[in-house]
Amino acid sequence: MLKEDVKIYSQNNEGMGIGKIDNIVTFVPFTLPNEVVDVIITEQNKNYYNGFPKKLKSMSIERREIKCPYYYRCGGCNILHQKYEYQLNFKKQKVIDNLMHIGKININCNIEIVSGEEYYYRNHITLSILNDKIGFYMAKTNDIININECIISNKKINEIIKNIKQFLKKYPDNNIDKISIKAYNETQINIMSKDFKLINEFKKYVNTDSLYLNNEYVCGLKRVTEYLNNYKFYISCNSFFQKNTKMAEKLYDYIKENVNENDKVLDLYCGTGSIGIYVSEKAKNILGIEIKDEAIEDAKLNAIENNANNIEFICGKTDNALYNIKKIDTIIVDPPRVGLSNRVKNYILKINPKNIIYVSCDSVTLARDLKTLTESYNIKEIKLFDLFPNTYHVECVSVLHRKSLEK
Repeated sequence: MLKEDVKIYSQNNEGMGIGKIDNIVTFVPFTLPNEVVDVIITEQNKNYYNGFPKKLKSMSIERREIKCPYYYRCGGCNILHQKYEYQLNFKKQKVIDNLMHIGKININCNIEIVSGEEYYYRNHITLSILNDKIGFYMAKTNDIININECIISNKKINEIIKNIKQFLKKYPDNNIDKISIKAYNETQINIMSKDFKLINEFKKYVNTDSLYLNNEYVCGLKRVTEYLNNYKFYISCNSFFQKNTKMAEKLYDYIKENVNENDKVLDLYCGTGSIGIYVSEKAKNILGIEIKDEAIEDAKLNAIENNANNIEFICGKTDNALYNIKKIDTIIVDPPRVGLSNRVKNYILKINPKNIIYVSCDSVTLARDLKTLTESYNIKEIKLFDLFPNTYHVECVSVLHRKSLEK
């Protein structure tokens, strides 16, 4: 169903335009406030519609020319049509709105957003494969958009994509489902397939430092490395590492600034230990907690590599490991998108550190968690880091001080 002359008046958290059709809220991707568009209704629900822009009749001054030929079909990024400065303001306002409406927190401090390169920054990408096609799925479909290049992925990844395409053209009956490409100081590929029997043929076309099949080591390096300033980190196939190296350096520098000299630091959801190790020269000692044993193995190796003798790691579920922990000056939390469980928040309040540094990739769950934590803590500062330009994601660091120390 086509509806003409729909006025876009706002955006949601994912950067989708919001208009009204027949007085029903309608979400329209790739549109901006103050634009007028003809919209095809793709889904009708009781309280809202989903639509797709058919024709742009009135254009926002914040719209820009798209450099990616796949953008309007590919699901890899979602706000590439916005001028970059507008993207940054959108992300900043989104965080402020979520903190106010969800967390009931009025932001009295000026929120800065730190930015970097807007293209060719991403060091890890997972692509889907069907026969000789490689790319991302079109939103809400099973159709793979066949790509030659991804302009938000770094040059090493794009070179590997070219080589993979040559392999796929030669061997379209390859049985590959997905392929993960990591390109740090060295490169790593992880092929996901129920029945892949062309490893030797694949190696002839695609050069990589480390090769895995279904998370199992095949050949090359078992761990690849990446540098954050002067720190060297080993990364296993299933270990998490920040996907924008240059911006991660700025993020970690800011965290280090907010760790006091000789602090006893607790690093929750520590992954490969990168944050704890990065602040180790400033802190008295650090305890890192992470549930993935492979990541903890990397963390221990990274501590040795970087001469961080004042850090130790526990492998286990965060809320279980927190039970007996006391006398901590600063807690650093970098949880997954779902945020902190009520149990973890209660343990943090029980430990009662002087400071909490909360690193979040989702301002909705951040706002929910800060609503609880700010009963005992004041927000000293919030700073945003645009680790994912041209997507609606933004990294947020909140620095909290215990209220009882400020009386």
